[in-house]
Amino acid sequence: MPLVPCRACDHQVDTSALACPGCGATDPGRSISRQQRDLRILIVQIVLGLGLFVGVGSVVWKQVEPMVAQLTSKAPAGH
Repeated sequence: MPLVPCRACDHQVDTSALACPGCGATDPGRSISRQQRDLRILIVQIVLGLGLFVGVGSVVWKQVEPMVAQLTSKAPAGH
């Protein structure tokens, strides 16, 4: 397996190593840690979820808004 520098201490580690023997960093062969990668994935999921929520909400509101306007408008005088 190829050796790469640890992302935390630059100690030469195998790319498949689970921890650096020099400093103990997890996934030392990766450029970012597992926690940072998971955080990025979470942020992308939140942004996409909010976008979907807003998009679907605006479509539904365009369908419901005329009914709400009709129900809340005042009835003509004399009826």
